[in-house]
Amino acid sequence: MSKALTESVQQLFRPQQPLWACEFTARHVIVAGVDGKRKRIQGKTAADIPNGVTIQEAELLRPLVRETLRAAAFKGSEVALVIPDEAARITFMTTETLPKTFEEQQTFLRWKLKKTVPFDVDDAQIGFRVLGNHKETGYDVVVAMSPRNIVERYEGLMDDLGIHAGFVIPSTLAALNLFHIPADDTLFVKIAPDCVTTTVFMNKRMTFYRRVADLGLYESVYPTILYYQDKLGGTTFKGLIVCSDTYDGRAAMQELQERTGIPAQQFEPRNVDDIYKPALGAVHLSWANLI
Repeated sequence: MSKALTESVQQLFRPQQPLWACEFTARHVIVAGVDGKRKRIQGKTAADIPNGVTIQEAELLRPLVRETLRAAAFKGSEVALVIPDEAARITFMTTETLPKTFEEQQTFLRWKLKKTVPFDVDDAQIGFRVLGNHKETGYDVVVAMSPRNIVERYEGLMDDLGIHAGFVIPSTLAALNLFHIPADDTLFVKIAPDCVTTTVFMNKRMTFYRRVADLGLYESVYPTILYYQDKLGGTTFKGLIVCSDTYDGRAAMQELQERTGIPAQQFEPRNVDDIYKPALGAVHLSWANLI
């Protein structure tokens, strides 16, 4: 994971992103790239991963990744790596104090999360961003952390192909780099092959993230709505944004709108399949100018 989150939600990681990205999901290898101004899509391809093959069997994935890169007309020697949300732990926390330097902040956040993260935090890859501070409670921070050995598997696969992984980012955070945050309270729902993630935005700020596996769509989303109302002090979401790379996004929108009563809409840009949006977010496609 990259060293720090940048100043805006649309730029979650530092801005030296490569122009190409490769995402790994439970079912697909996805490659997408943009031009030098990040305003046009240069190429994009998705390929099915054989059933049951995982990153632990990199030797089986390597030929598929090589062919997918070739099919997308990949150029260069560097990519952004988009890893499954389940490969990272994303946490929101509030702390009364926060050290001044980046290195001290890293050490402090690792210490704070040591008892709540189910892997070695001292050896983990970590990214974080201070969302804001309050006189009453202190600093609000979002932290993304992944076991180093998992990240190294993905990086090693690319190394074997002669490609450098410029940085690594979880899938939902990558997709959110395309999100133009509305002023009203909004719920972002991302449906992936292995999980559903929900992200709450209040007052144009990310305030909550949740990942759920092995549940139905509504059952995955509804607890976040309750948390927003009961714990975050929200009343009613004005909108619900759906990004689905598993089945027809329109079906997901219709189900959620009917069962929650919240107006639902597809994640922009609508002329790009949802399956490519995390990869395009990782390379910061400026989709407002997309033709």
